Amino acid sequence: MAVNQRVIRLPKEPPNWGLRTAVVLVVAAALVFGASQVYRNRTQCADGVARTGGGECVGVSDGSYAFPGLADISARIHQENRRVDASGERSVTVAYMESMSGGGEDRGRETTRQAVTGAHLAQLALNADRDTLPRIRLLLVNTGRGDAHAEKAAAMLVERRAEDRLVAVAGIGQSNAHTKRAVERLRAAQIPTVGATVAADALATTPPEFFRVSFPARMQAAAAVRYLKQLQAKDPGFRVQEVRDWKKGDEYNSTLDAGFDAAAAKAGLKVEEEVIPFRSGGDGGAGNALLGVADKICDAEDPPDAVFFAGRGREIRRLIEAAGRGGRRCPVMVLSGSSTVGVYFDTDLASASAAGGPPPGSELQELDRRWRDSGLRVRYTAYTHPQVPARLYGKGGSPYAAFAESYLRVNGGTPKDLGDGQAMLGHDAVYTVGTAARHALETYGRDRVNAETVRNELGQINRGNPVRGVSGPIAFDQATGEPAGRPMALVELRAWGAVRPADEWGRYHFVKLLD
Repeated sequence: MAVNQRVIRLPKEPPNWGLRTAVVLVVAAALVFGASQVYRNRTQCADGVARTGGGECVGVSDGSYAFPGLADISARIHQENRRVDASGERSVTVAYMESMSGGGEDRGRETTRQAVTGAHLAQLALNADRDTLPRIRLLLVNTGRGDAHAEKAAAMLVERRAEDRLVAVAGIGQSNAHTKRAVERLRAAQIPTVGATVAADALATTPPEFFRVSFPARMQAAAAVRYLKQLQAKDPGFRVQEVRDWKKGDEYNSTLDAGFDAAAAKAGLKVEEEVIPFRSGGDGGAGNALLGVADKICDAEDPPDAVFFAGRGREIRRLIEAAGRGGRRCPVMVLSGSSTVGVYFDTDLASASAAGGPPPGSELQELDRRWRDSGLRVRYTAYTHPQVPARLYGKGGSPYAAFAESYLRVNGGTPKDLGDGQAMLGHDAVYTVGTAARHALETYGRDRVNAETVRNELGQINRGNPVRGVSGPIAFDQATGEPAGRPMALVELRAWGAVRPADEWGRYHFVKLLD
């Protein structure tokens, strides 16, 4: 018997459009997030730090991101910044700006490290004072190779000024067209700057927004002329010739040259009529240009007794190498400005110091050999030297000893590593800003410590009210912001092999204070 079977068809479950939409949105979000991360990785190294087309990482870091060669000191800065934030106490921020990429036209990674370490030690010293406000946060600002991104970095600081409670920028590093525009950008935003190792005269204005613990090239050239004039007074036959780098856009070279010409004319210094020019950075290479300069000086029938070199330290190194080529003798004194410390940039001094001498076949060993063969003496107008504070403070006691102890504890090395003064200047630029911030709190109250009031207090740091810097008493000309009441040092830079064990400051031999 047939049985009727009814097929029961259950109704289809209605589509869950909400779930489907949610899945689609999640997938889309993941794709967008992934794409944004890829884009971010291509364009950013970290928050506030951009990746350039050349692969450099430039911008602003609180120490959480480390620029090349600064990993350990960046970690220390980040730790101190976090400690300040966690304290809940009133704090302000100082940005330390310079090229931290280690480019071929920059100050060299070891020199930058010294300056940044000095800046951090100033932060620690200020924050260590009990019951004293405001506390100091420190930012590191990398302007890129050749300071190519200095203006962009300055714009980033202007944009972040309120968020970071930024009261001033310190450092700057070198004098060139890029750093000049960066200082102008900060000046337009009324953020004061305290230069640590920058020399271009054009940075100063009246009234000052830019101050410096270093000496401008014009003052350096004038001090050099006074020294040469003293030598001519002792020996009327003492002959001086000028060598000039005509590289375009280099503010240091051009202002050193103009300052020398003006000071020599005013002082009546006798200078040879023939100026020996060259241009660094050309297609032929600076080494080729300096070979010709060395030939004119060293092979002359009657060589000059001294050469004033209006150029940078890297070019002085090439002049030394050219002078001693083939064992040639060239017993001439080269006198130049503060950039002379660049003779040793990029020569891996740290490895040589650890090994007790330059590695065989190294660039540093060849430089040393040619330098000693030539007999060339190199002297320069130094911003400072470890011998300076002892002479300026006298029996009143110098802050240098405590600074040096802290530096060696943080950075390692030996006291001779401080001979070039770079760490001292990095310290004093930040320490001076911190002192001005404290004065602003006392004068204007806790809620009005800002860029404007700190600038006002920087203007009050003068000969009658100096800051006890480790490089000497820090005071500014109230009309220009230039250093006042503190002498430069005359320092002789020596070849590695010419340094004796008894030489307290190694390659950086202190000669005298310059009037």
